[in-house]
Amino acid sequence: MKKIYIIGLMSALLCSSCSNFLEKDPSTSLPVESAVTTMKDLRNAVNGIAYIALNGRMCYDADFAIYADLKGEDFKAVSNNNHAGPISRYQITQTDGLAYNGYYYFYKAIANVNKVLSTIESIPYTDSETAEYNDYKGQLYAWRAMLHFDLARLYCNAPTASADVNAPNSGIVLSTELYDASYVGARATLKETYDQILEDFDAALPLLKKEESNGYINYWAALALRARVNLYNGDNAAALADAQAVITGSPYKLYTIEDYTKVWIQEFTSESILEFKITTTNNAQRNSVGYYCDSEGYGECAFVEDAPLYTYLVANPDDIRSKLIKDQTSGSESGYYPAKYPGREGNMYVNNPKIIRLSDVYLIAAEAAVKTGGDAASYINTLRKNRITGYEDVTSVTLEDILFERRVELFAENSMAFDYWRNKMSVKNPYVGEVKYNDYRTILPIPLDELNLGDALVQNPGY
Repeated sequence: MKKIYIIGLMSALLCSSCSNFLEKDPSTSLPVESAVTTMKDLRNAVNGIAYIALNGRMCYDADFAIYADLKGEDFKAVSNNNHAGPISRYQITQTDGLAYNGYYYFYKAIANVNKVLSTIESIPYTDSETAEYNDYKGQLYAWRAMLHFDLARLYCNAPTASADVNAPNSGIVLSTELYDASYVGARATLKETYDQILEDFDAALPLLKKEESNGYINYWAALALRARVNLYNGDNAAALADAQAVITGSPYKLYTIEDYTKVWIQEFTSESILEFKITTTNNAQRNSVGYYCDSEGYGECAFVEDAPLYTYLVANPDDIRSKLIKDQTSGSESGYYPAKYPGREGNMYVNNPKIIRLSDVYLIAAEAAVKTGGDAASYINTLRKNRITGYEDVTSVTLEDILFERRVELFAENSMAFDYWRNKMSVKNPYVGEVKYNDYRTILPIPLDELNLGDALVQNPGY
């Protein structure tokens, strides 16, 4: 089995300077030009990309895994440990470590991608290694697309919620090449940002393998992620086409009712299109998502008991998703918590983040279909039959139905607030009340440390 883990070549990253996220040598203590010269080096370098984007604050197995849930109305911070809690309470400022770390780790990973891409054409490989070489190259493009997209989700509005996608500085800084150490990038427009994300996915897809590839981005993962990007970008026809292709062509299958409660303690299950390997050695420790979703941890992601999601789950015991409520009312941080991150090997830190599941693809298809006049109900019916005992088909669904189904299926998987804001809807946060889609607090501030590097970078309005 392929594994994603820290490699010696990449280990110096976390000790390197954090002053410039687009610095010329961001990834290692050694220049990649001299380090990546063989297929083995390439394999290790691709592995290292994942390590950078894991195991730190606001990374895929840490705060980012539940970011949109904490910003929404279904979850709250029981404790006052002030780790993930400030996300829920909308307290993040331009000097806050959460804003900084999201920027830092994702741009560091992108810089590493660019480093490897700059040297990849000079790596020798045999005819028998062609498919493997192309696959690694495709993964690099897909990684860059995904990282840019998730930076965009954090630091700028979705195109579907933007007043002007061509407005200056409405997007993020795009990092697609190597830069001098003194370089400070300017922000692109929102349209330019999403054009670049889609361009990278388009470059990746013809190169990627279609076989299941545990812990790696394969063709189906890139296609599913592109479907998500197209939905955020308002291209519903393209989102539907991508989602349908994954549903009909990929080897992934929806969890059954019988399997649903078991899969959260297992790795690389039937509908997990992309998840990353977390081990007892390499994890985010007390910043891991499992630690936030447990009363014995920080206790900063508990259900809001009078919110619609919890009310629905309690009232519908025939829905298997209702079984993923963890009653810890007797714990040190008393409350009800999502049971999607139970940990492995007796360690609550160790949970593979599920970046995208097949159920999400069904929901993308349903949303895109309802927006294009297609048969949205068929996708919802198929999903619910695999979740609700005795379910009977419905003939039609609304956008509101689909968004609520996303809340029920994808809770604690970084979806809720993003879903409502990109559809120009409000969320009712338990701490600050209604947060409209155009509220400046729906996006994070650019870190002050980065702004201080020069005048090229513009802060988000309101901060």
